[in-house]
Amino acid sequence: VGILEKEVSATFARVNCTEILHTKAIWETILTGPLSQNFFAMLRAHSIVFTEKLVGGMKPLAVTAMGSRQFAEMKEEIAGKIAENLPGIMPHSYQYTTDALDMENTIRDRMSELSFPEFEGVLHPAFEEDELLLIFVGGVLGLVAGSLQMVMIMYQ
Repeated sequence: VGILEKEVSATFARVNCTEILHTKAIWETILTGPLSQNFFAMLRAHSIVFTEKLVGGMKPLAVTAMGSRQFAEMKEEIAGKIAENLPGIMPHSYQYTTDALDMENTIRDRMSELSFPEFEGVLHPAFEEDELLLIFVGGVLGLVAGSLQMVMIMYQ
């Protein structure tokens, strides 16, 4: 992999992780995006299992003292409180999540390992909408450079 590919990989990773894939945007999408209901359903299920495990061997005593209906309601209430409070708690985890995921370094390193056709395939969509403009500008620059060469050759 050449120096240019390494530099482009580093820039691509930095820009994507700063502008698009930053932790706040990821959590906002998880908590409010189109699939947020799936996340909250999963969170509810895990919260109930966690509560069951937390009560552990004391469950028979808790069910006897509270009644099975009230015990089930308590688990649902705990799950509801977790879901209700999570959006306010998550901002405190952004830096930890960013550090733990280490996406910028991962993207940079993985892009550096790509073959040239794979590397181009990753970058091509970023330039696709401006491709005609890039071709036109390249043609104009080629015409100017060729014309300058011709002038220099003719007037030597």
